[in-house]
Amino acid sequence: MTVLLGGLGFLGLTLLLGGVLTRRWLTPGTPPLWVVGLGAALLALGWGGQAALTLSVLGMTAAPDVLAYLTDTGTGRSLLLGLMGAALVLAAELSVWPWALSLACAALTLWGAAGLGHGAGHGTGVRLSHAVHAGAMTVWLGGVLALLLSRPATAAQARRFTPVALGSVAVLAGTGLFMAGQHLVSVAEWTGTPYGRTLLFKLALVGLTLLAAVLVRRRFARQGDVRVALAREALVLLAVVGMTASLTTQSPPTSTDHPGGSAHEGSLP
Repeated sequence: MTVLLGGLGFLGLTLLLGGVLTRRWLTPGTPPLWVVGLGAALLALGWGGQAALTLSVLGMTAAPDVLAYLTDTGTGRSLLLGLMGAALVLAAELSVWPWALSLACAALTLWGAAGLGHGAGHGTGVRLSHAVHAGAMTVWLGGVLALLLSRPATAAQARRFTPVALGSVAVLAGTGLFMAGQHLVSVAEWTGTPYGRTLLFKLALVGLTLLAAVLVRRRFARQGDVRVALAREALVLLAVVGMTASLTTQSPPTSTDHPGGSAHEGSLP
C-alpha cells in the first residue's frame, strides 16, 4: 500500500508540474487542463494516504493528534507546504499567472516533496538535491507524455524538447550520484542491501529509458510514426517512477531515523 500511494504521489507530481511546464512551453494547450487537475488530485491522494497510513500505525487518529502531526513535525509541515504549493500551481495555470510566479509555486511544491522522505534526514544541501532531482524527472517525463498526447507530435517539438531532456538527464545523474553517496558509502551496501539493489535496478531502467529516447529521436529524424516509440519511453519512465516509490519505503543503510520516518516518505532517492 505504501508503494502504491508513493507511486500515485510521484505520478501526480509529474502530471501537475510537467503538465504545466509543457502547456506553457512545449505543446501549448497539451496536456489538457483536466490532466493537470488529475495530477493535483493524485498528489493529494498519494501524500494524504501516506500521512493517514503513518498516523494509523502510530495510533494518532484523533483530530488533535492529526493537527499536531501536521504542524509540529517536519514531515507534516513539508506535506502542508507541498500541498499548498500544488494548489498554487493549479491556480496559476487556471488563471494564467505570469511564468515567474508559476515557477515559484512549483519550487515550493518540490521543496515540500523533498522534505517528505530521505531528504528530510539530512541537511539543506541534500534536501535541495532531492527537490532538483524530482523536478528534473517531472520535466523529462512530463515532456514525453506531452509529446505522446500532442496530435501530431512534430519534429520541431522534438528538437525543442531534446536539449531540455538531455539537461534533465544530466541533472538526474548528478543529483542521483550525490544522493547515493550520502546513503550508500561502500560498494558492499550497493550490492548487499535491499536499498542498494533496488537503486541499481532503477539505474538499469534509466539506461533503458535513454535507449528508448534515442530510438524516439531517430524515428523523428526519419519522419515516421513516433507514437509507439514515445509510448515505450513513457512506459519505461513510469517504471522508473515505480522503482522510486519502492525505494522510498526502504531505509538507506546509513540513514538515521527522523520524525515521520520511512512510513511516510515521498522524495526521489
